[in-house]
Amino acid sequence: MEKQVERVFVKVNQVWQKGEILSKEESILKIKTQGGLEFNIDETSPYVEKMRSPAQRFAYGEAKEKLEGAYISFDKLPENVQDALVKGEEYIHRSTYVNEGELKESVKAVQLMYSSQSGSKLDVQIKRNQPVTLAQATAYNHQFTKEEFEAMVNDGRSIVFNGATKDGEMFPKLAYYEPKLNDIRTKTALSENTYFYGQQLTKQQADAMNKGEAVEISIATKKGRKTYNVTYSPRAERFITKSPEKANVKDLETKGAVVVGDEKKKKRHNVMSK
Repeated sequence: MEKQVERVFVKVNQVWQKGEILSKEESILKIKTQGGLEFNIDETSPYVEKMRSPAQRFAYGEAKEKLEGAYISFDKLPENVQDALVKGEEYIHRSTYVNEGELKESVKAVQLMYSSQSGSKLDVQIKRNQPVTLAQATAYNHQFTKEEFEAMVNDGRSIVFNGATKDGEMFPKLAYYEPKLNDIRTKTALSENTYFYGQQLTKQQADAMNKGEAVEISIATKKGRKTYNVTYSPRAERFITKSPEKANVKDLETKGAVVVGDEKKKKRHNVMSK
């Protein structure tokens, strides 16, 4: 039987990264990182964590560091919220504070994202005091049109739009209106580097689902090929599938929507003004 590789997260040079355990002698682990670095570390060290599930994308220690930098106590969050955050899922955090003798509410959306420079970054979006207006609705150097704005705010639909870098390089993004934040929220668009049930999407499938269209996808199973009618929810970051043979609908967590390879990351410019 092939020996199962035990995955870990390790913090090296202030950056958390993935690795695997090559061997263990008493409490000493021999680790090899994805970058090929090999070293020994005591398993009780705060700089090493064993991966708890295949869907985990970030270390719990890293999530704690990032959230506390945004004045959110990671340890006080429910366990299911902690688990969701290390999977890269969005969390809308509500808290209260006293200002000038009045109790105020603070609402912010937080989500861990990969950064090639720092290993990860925490995306934070704070609730607006007033709902965003058309003139204020900008993201990634894109000014939303009246039609796009009304589709999101009035109709509750998500849209696909083209963001741009300062150099003019274009890239697709998804957007929708989040009433809990009084603002437009953006998410990563699907691409041919996205997986559904272990199968890569084609560009045509990804483009169609980014537009909110349903796509028929056939995948191989132990009982033969199975076809699904598939749509995608940017808000939940989930595929929604409907079997042609059955009327039941189910959500698939997008560990299925995993980007593979060293896809070039676009820097975020002119994101929503707060």
